[in-house]
Amino acid sequence: MIKQLSDTIKNFDLKIKKIMNYGLYFSLAVSVLGTLFLIYYISFHPSTFIYYIGLKIIWLSISFAVSFFASAFAFDRIKKDLA
Repeated sequence: MIKQLSDTIKNFDLKIKKIMNYGLYFSLAVSVLGTLFLIYYISFHPSTFIYYIGLKIIWLSISFAVSFFASAFAFDRIKKDLA
């Protein structure tokens, strides 16, 4: 199963792979922002509001990563079925 998944990712169209990589980098940047909120919460200001903002931003970054990954699979499949 893992080998099949890695083979599928290797055979992505170049444009789809590029968009997926940019999306994953964007997700990483959002995750770093959420981590900075959580570090601020731990270090300076113990407010539950800041804690929940940090958690929601981390959750948002995970959602972005999964969305870009699933979209890449879907678009690759559609593109190969139409060709």
